[in-house]
Amino acid sequence: MGNLRCEHLVVSDGIDPQARWLAREAGARCIERLEPGGQWGSLARDVGIREAAGRYVCFWDDDNLYEPHALACLFAAAVDVDVGVVQTRYRCRTRAGQITIPRQWNGTFQQGDVDTMCVCVRQELALREAWEQHPPPTRPTTDWNWLHRLEQLQPRVRFVPIVIGWHL
Repeated sequence: MGNLRCEHLVVSDGIDPQARWLAREAGARCIERLEPGGQWGSLARDVGIREAAGRYVCFWDDDNLYEPHALACLFAAAVDVDVGVVQTRYRCRTRAGQITIPRQWNGTFQQGDVDTMCVCVRQELALREAWEQHPPPTRPTTDWNWLHRLEQLQPRVRFVPIVIGWHL
């Protein structure tokens, strides 16, 4: 794990000088999609999957906060399988104010109990199922929709019950 190399790829839905500057400062490659489109960043995710140079892809959204061990844990969960799953804290409207998702892993992704922040997917598998659907669904494409479609391909999944950060 000490040799973990990663590519940081920023895909922006539209021209975004701030995202471009942040990517440059972080040593990341930045792709700015000139035409807006897609639901909830679905086209940007598809571009990121296609452009990624590595064997695995993770999605790090701007509404997530990560622990320093997050990337190593995601990779460790995914190595030698198709999908690695870890946990994250999720702020919600309950008395507790937060939950940890997935709450109880039973081997499948449960709607409302998963976020792409929790997964690392082998790129070859991710390329088989686009985020953007045609025709577009009547409701926005969610993380669960995409992960549920990936499940239909019967991937090898490993769950590691370690929290890597917060979904805000």
